[in-house]
Amino acid sequence: MFSLQRKLRVPARPQTPSYGLRRRARRQRVILVLVIVTLALVLWAILAVQPPTLSLKRDQPSPISIQASRSIAYTSESRTALERARAESSADTVVYARELSVLTQQRSLLSDLLLTITQIRDDPTLAATAERQKIAALPSSTLVISDGLAAQIVRLDSERWAEVQRLSLELYDYAVGEYQFALDDQAVAQLRSFSLPYRASLLNSRTPDRDLMVLFASSYLKPNLVIDEVATRARKDEAIAAVQPVTVRILEGESIIRAGDVVTVDVEEKLKALGELSAGVDWFMIGGKGVLAALLAIALGAYIAVVQRDILSNPRSLLTIMLLCITMALLARLVASLGWNWLYAFPLGVIALLLAALFTSGLALFMTVVLALLVAFLSGGQVNVASALMLGTMAGVFVIGRGERSLKFIMAGIAIGITTALAAIGLALIESRGAWPEDLAVLALLGLINGAIAAIVALGLYNIIGHLAGIVTPLQLMELAHPAQPLLRKLIREAPGTYYHSVAVGNLAESAAEAIGADALLLRVASYYHDIGKTVRPFFFTDNQSDRENVHNDLDPDTSAEIIADHVREGITMAQAAHVPGQIIDFIATHHGTSVIRHFYQLALQRSDTVNIDHFRYPGPRPHTREQAIMMLADTTEATVRAKVQHGKVVSSREQGVRHSDAQTLEELVGSIIDERVRSGQLDESPLTLQDIARIRLAFISTLQGIYHPRVEYAPQIVKT
Repeated sequence: MFSLQRKLRVPARPQTPSYGLRRRARRQRVILVLVIVTLALVLWAILAVQPPTLSLKRDQPSPISIQASRSIAYTSESRTALERARAESSADTVVYARELSVLTQQRSLLSDLLLTITQIRDDPTLAATAERQKIAALPSSTLVISDGLAAQIVRLDSERWAEVQRLSLELYDYAVGEYQFALDDQAVAQLRSFSLPYRASLLNSRTPDRDLMVLFASSYLKPNLVIDEVATRARKDEAIAAVQPVTVRILEGESIIRAGDVVTVDVEEKLKALGELSAGVDWFMIGGKGVLAALLAIALGAYIAVVQRDILSNPRSLLTIMLLCITMALLARLVASLGWNWLYAFPLGVIALLLAALFTSGLALFMTVVLALLVAFLSGGQVNVASALMLGTMAGVFVIGRGERSLKFIMAGIAIGITTALAAIGLALIESRGAWPEDLAVLALLGLINGAIAAIVALGLYNIIGHLAGIVTPLQLMELAHPAQPLLRKLIREAPGTYYHSVAVGNLAESAAEAIGADALLLRVASYYHDIGKTVRPFFFTDNQSDRENVHNDLDPDTSAEIIADHVREGITMAQAAHVPGQIIDFIATHHGTSVIRHFYQLALQRSDTVNIDHFRYPGPRPHTREQAIMMLADTTEATVRAKVQHGKVVSSREQGVRHSDAQTLEELVGSIIDERVRSGQLDESPLTLQDIARIRLAFISTLQGIYHPRVEYAPQIVKT
């Protein structure tokens, strides 16, 4: 009746159940390591590479005027060094030691000089001229006696000379006693200029004699304070240590230097602190930033590997997350170069809203923390900015949920704007109690702008990023679920039985997804498309045969099995031609895995003793996500239960005592179906846990009981005549 040409198929390579899983896990680890290394290197470059800096030379005129691009506080090395130099050179840091022998020796020299002059004056053998010459010739390193001074001494009578001699020594004793026998250069100068002349005027009223006394006494005054080098050095060190580092504050917009002004050390230091002037290559700083970048990348990779394992199964998703992180880091670097205040308008919420809507809110929150830390370092340690952005973005993540509607993005943007504005104002008030109202208004405006940009950009990029990540967005899913879609219209018209089977599978899959926290909407829509390949030859499937004769009665088991398996391949081809998202196509490919088409395999065994079981397998691959595994279980369960119910082989729990030998309760049937899939290894590559499988089983039973519950047999109607 039917003439079908067998297609050449190569038997699948036998594999142990865990072989594919180990190979996929190894590939995932390699991809994750590559992503972490790439992300760390790019973040390191973003943190370490400095923008072009000015080339100014010290002690040369500046060619341009420069204003501070941000407010900072830094420790000035030049000003600190100047203050320490002042402290070190202070007179208070000099420690003197008194040497009394100096004063005694000087007094003795003065007394000897006066006594020698007296002896010359009293020598009866000398004439006045000889006395004058001999006095002028007296050797003395302290006082040089000129001829005029010698003549003045010779002219004095004995009484006046005796008074000059006595009062000179008395003046000397007065001078050293006045300063408590501790004379320094300043004290000696003070005594010679003021104290001794005044004291002499009180002792003698004759001016010539008074000047002579002052000359003798002051000439032999000598400082006896000697600097104690050890004690002085120790006191200077203490004075230096007591000087605190000088902190210089620069306000945003402050003029640093005007064109034509000479570049001083202070100006150069300010420009270096602002990052406007090259300070040479700081390898320690570059290395530290490399460590920071590596830690951020490793933290993100570890979070995905431990908490978000589903993402590892989709390399496109992993690469998309990395690209989003790099893009936002670059944007933060650009905004930070405009001035740290502009960072309040930095739309950190864009990546958070996209990750929350496409993946999970946990990943969005973790990425928010990572990028907030990055912003803090890029802004020179502006913790207030990073905190405000983080709080605002978290509020947006909590509001958006899975982003099923555009209104969710708008509400999330409002939440981001309001929270960021309030956080910025609150932190500004804490830091500066006298914050000006206009400054607070600017912060509020920047926060609101942040929320608006985040909502608009995230909504615009939502479908694009979802496509790059290989993820179907809820908006796309709702469009695909509309019956007006060409493939669904074809399914409804040409294979109505398959369509209603798909709807029932969707009910089962959706309930199971809700039970374990999987993507229910994705499963609902994927259920509509999973058997789309049956529309190529709809009457070869019992769903659509109705009361027709089964066409497989005229075919050999091998051909029938191939036709049945071909609905997977043909479904993939049709979906690709209709540009159905790849994530939905994966459900078409995996909803039977590599399971055996047992009915025709058993028929083949009845005809021949040697049958290659690989000719009776679906092409696969096996499910590798939770949702794909649920689809396989829901498809098998719905088809099997419906067939059993139609043949009366399903009984309720109350009828167990009177059931046929091959009849089963719904609970037993569902359990046996799921157990068979587990034993055959079809779920080995999926991340489902035993707890998940138990919850799926209960969800299936609950849903099927609602469909196939026993009904009351209505009493026959009696017609009265």
